[in-house]
Amino acid sequence: MNTLERVLTFLQDLRSHLDGTGDMPEPRTLAEFALQRLTPMDLDLCINIVETELVLWEESGLHVRPALHPYVSERIGVYTLDDEEIGRFLGYPECCVEYFLEGHVRFDHDLDNVVVVTEGFVPCSPTCRRARQVHLLEFDADPEPYRRLEGRIRTRLEKLGVLSYHSAYRGFYEVHVPEVRGHPP
Repeated sequence: MNTLERVLTFLQDLRSHLDGTGDMPEPRTLAEFALQRLTPMDLDLCINIVETELVLWEESGLHVRPALHPYVSERIGVYTLDDEEIGRFLGYPECCVEYFLEGHVRFDHDLDNVVVVTEGFVPCSPTCRRARQVHLLEFDADPEPYRRLEGRIRTRLEKLGVLSYHSAYRGFYEVHVPEVRGHPP
């Protein structure tokens, strides 16, 4: 199960819990936090957002998954709760979680090739095999298809009325290019 599927299942399970037809989903800390911040309408919108991202990404055939939209992230505690727990929930490899916990909060690698990562994800290396396996990173990538997918996602989500952004959020993907001698990227 990929991260977007896991988040969607979590939200759907949260919906079932609210409806009285299911148990509190795991991780419980995240579920309890989300229940304090979500109205039933917010929860339905979050489900629609993640479903939209998942469908468009799967249709694209691209390797790297888009970032979870900040409307969803804010409501389930991605920016607020324990970084280690959130990293596990989002399917980040342990090596990358450790790298982040060491204080690397931005992509800070020297590059030989173009790298596309899920927005906000900080890989332990630009070629991390585990991050690639869980669809968070692609090295030696063509960024144009990702930019087109990002535009399609934005357009579709704007139709849902989702205009809320987190201050650190720039989009669904980060594209990192090698520094050209004498010229920063």
